[in-house]
Amino acid sequence: MKRWMTAAEHWLYANQLKSTDRLSLPDFLGIGAQKSGTSWLHLNLRQHPDAFLPELKELHYFDQRFQEPLATYAKYFSPARNRIKGEITPAYAILPVEHIRYIRAVMPNLRLIFLMRNPIERAWSHAVMILVTQAGREFADVSPAEFIEHFRSEANLSRGDYQTVIENWLSVFDSEQLYLGLFERIADRPIELLREIFRHLGLREDVNWEEFPYREKVYAGPGIVMPEEYRGILRELYAPKIRRLRGILGPCVDEWLLDSGSQNV
Repeated sequence: MKRWMTAAEHWLYANQLKSTDRLSLPDFLGIGAQKSGTSWLHLNLRQHPDAFLPELKELHYFDQRFQEPLATYAKYFSPARNRIKGEITPAYAILPVEHIRYIRAVMPNLRLIFLMRNPIERAWSHAVMILVTQAGREFADVSPAEFIEHFRSEANLSRGDYQTVIENWLSVFDSEQLYLGLFERIADRPIELLREIFRHLGLREDVNWEEFPYREKVYAGPGIVMPEEYRGILRELYAPKIRRLRGILGPCVDEWLLDSGSQNV
């Protein structure tokens, strides 16, 4: 389908002039945050007998493939039958509000999951992924200037600006449709975290937990410890954002500002 035809189709769906009744669209979306345990969540949700997620974790329809017909996206979920279906694409967190409005128009009862990680640690992990792992370089070959440039880039800062993400999605969706969870609970309270997510999605909690990979370690990357000079720069960038989050998430975010030692990513 030509791009202009897809745009016209989107307009028809958004204005309820074309029905989505025959499309198998998601019941939930995992919208992020990037580097915050979404792969772990994908593994565990796929194990639930009443849930369906495509084998491919990140479909990127609403950010990278929005020029494709909605029916193309819906085909990923047609095998779900009567199961609760969804997908996880962390990049959706920073979608423009007009795309979020479209999502609400075609999936008004959608449930959303947003996992958050200490944005200082998240930003470091993101930088290492881009500058070292994906670039195929050694850590020692990446200059401080390159790291600092990435820390201050819009791509990095926007993904750690949780308040703006939450505000954008809640400007369109009702608050009870959005679940906010913390990455740190994967290490110390994984079953409790999964129970809350199951409850949010309408999935039963009486499952055999031995069948779930909840003990699966979150991918830790190449094991590079964050130098203190970089931690100081990131603290300066994110401290105001973290303090503003206290009104949304409570005092638990205070720990994000503590110097608890460098973590491997």
